[in-house]
Amino acid sequence: MTGLSRTGSAVGAGGGLALWFTGLPGSGKSTLSRAVARELDAQDARLVTLLDGDIVRTFLSQGAGFTRKDRYDNVCRIGYAASLIARHGGIAIVAAVSPYRDGRLAARRLVEDAGGVFLEIHMDTPFASCVARDPKGHYAQALAGDLDLFTGVDDPYEKPLAPDIRVRTETEDVACALLHVMGSLRERRLLAPAGRKTVG
Repeated sequence: MTGLSRTGSAVGAGGGLALWFTGLPGSGKSTLSRAVARELDAQDARLVTLLDGDIVRTFLSQGAGFTRKDRYDNVCRIGYAASLIARHGGIAIVAAVSPYRDGRLAARRLVEDAGGVFLEIHMDTPFASCVARDPKGHYAQALAGDLDLFTGVDDPYEKPLAPDIRVRTETEDVACALLHVMGSLRERRLLAPAGRKTVG
């Protein structure tokens, strides 16, 4: 995986593409998005850029808080970065909680205005399962009252009403979910046959 294409135009049948993984903290976004990125990097002619929410907060949104406005602005920053990748014919894979519908809609519009295709992928993982996983220990802190404005506990997560792809993690493991996502891309004819990668 590498950076942006310099072709200035869409590559392959799918053109520029943004896959936006959204879901509660601990829902499996990062794990599945990395698997999809590896698969696309091997199978698709376009350059693949992974934009993980934690990494974005470190490099693009450093110092941003967790108010509704902060979260909205953060999603818009990610959406803008994804739109640049799509504009140049690349594939942006985003893994971010992005809890509010208006923020995800703003990101979709940025990508589509840049000529790209935007697919919202909802990691539909029950709250109890996310709490049980709690990979960073944040749910435990939030439920104990030691962490404010944590999504799903004292700040809402607005589930997508009609996501382009819904991954039900209670019945789909990572391997099955990967097949589900890749199959959906094929059905939509959004894959470009693998060949020589565009120079980044």
